[in-house]
Amino acid sequence: MAATQVPLMTEGADKNRDILFDHLIRDAASVQTIDDFKQWTREAIRPIFPHETLGCGYGRIHAGGVGTDGIIAVDYPIEHLKDICNKAGGLDTPILRRWLMTREPQLFDGDVPWPDIPQHWFEQFQRHGMKNVAAHAVYDTERCIGTYHSFHRIPGVLGETHIAMLRQLAPIMHEVLCRVIENLNNVNAFDVLLSSLSVREREILRWVAQGKTNREIAEAIFLSEMTVKHHLMRIFQKLGMENRTQLVSRLAEHEARVQPAYGVKIF
Repeated sequence: MAATQVPLMTEGADKNRDILFDHLIRDAASVQTIDDFKQWTREAIRPIFPHETLGCGYGRIHAGGVGTDGIIAVDYPIEHLKDICNKAGGLDTPILRRWLMTREPQLFDGDVPWPDIPQHWFEQFQRHGMKNVAAHAVYDTERCIGTYHSFHRIPGVLGETHIAMLRQLAPIMHEVLCRVIENLNNVNAFDVLLSSLSVREREILRWVAQGKTNREIAEAIFLSEMTVKHHLMRIFQKLGMENRTQLVSRLAEHEARVQPAYGVKIF
């Protein structure tokens, strides 16, 4: 008996789908951080485009193509991402390579693999149980940024409905991700500010990050509480912070970034 395609939405649910899409676009406006982005895809995109895992890559466009700067993993096995990142810092996947050749949405059925699929890649794909894949990307020459959106473990049989949805979703996801990247770059600029701190200020900063009070820090490093306060005021000034709460929050955000091998950031 031939397999039948499972629709993304039940028949007669066009109105409900339109409502969900309106919510998706509305909620997209409030996405500012990587955590926001992950939550948005789970709550707004997954009901419209069912999937279990999502990997979104982004990178700068250059003469040789697009270099992968980072990957946002939404319920995605990190080990699989590490397996498909090459030493040049890019995603090494035949699905992305085929997209680069065609610039068209790609559907990959793990039960019926393409004949030219590298055996090693396919073994990793199967080992991590990635199954059905639907992927699309945006090549943004104006911003010089490329984004790649790869949905995995999609239920049912892949078909034209998925391609149509990818065409709708990818541009929206691209715009949201570009905003998140811009905000993330502002966070990355924090590294430069941190480098301006003195050795003593960095030492105090480490204690602040651990939640220690000025008195506790003073006792730990044998300084007066007033001297610690003076150093802390200098830290606020150099880092552009207004208070301790803001500083601790920014430090936690900074430390949350994951830097695996080859320089590709995985979030």
